[in-house]
Amino acid sequence: MKYDLLNKEDIRAFNGKVDYCLLKGKKVDLTVPRTGNQNSSLHLFFTMIAEQLNELGQEFCFTGITGKELSIPYTDVVVKHMFWKPIQKTMFDIDSTTKLDTSQLNQIINVFIKFFGDKGIIVEFPSEESYNKNNFDN
Repeated sequence: MKYDLLNKEDIRAFNGKVDYCLLKGKKVDLTVPRTGNQNSSLHLFFTMIAEQLNELGQEFCFTGITGKELSIPYTDVVVKHMFWKPIQKTMFDIDSTTKLDTSQLNQIINVFIKFFGDKGIIVEFPSEESYNKNNFDN
């Protein structure tokens, strides 16, 4: 169930659920979705990796069209779907990036940093400053 904690009715319903869980000694799993900036930073991270791969002259080999190999430039979408998602699925059995918590995101980011660092590609997860600078420059 989702509660809008800016809505008085939802706040009352949420507090009722919390009180019930406390009274019954229930275990709860509370997840907080990523902020818009966090989501944008994740996609900027994918773009940064794609740009570095392209700058190194790397191309992604796609074999989805009748089994023929086709070289295409790296994009944020390629990085997300061909690198990030399989690692996410393998590590946490989670399909959607929106279902990851901060700890899981950080673990996958560390895998990326190590993997690409071993290949001479230095990537850092964008900070708020680098995100704002990137958007200001565009």
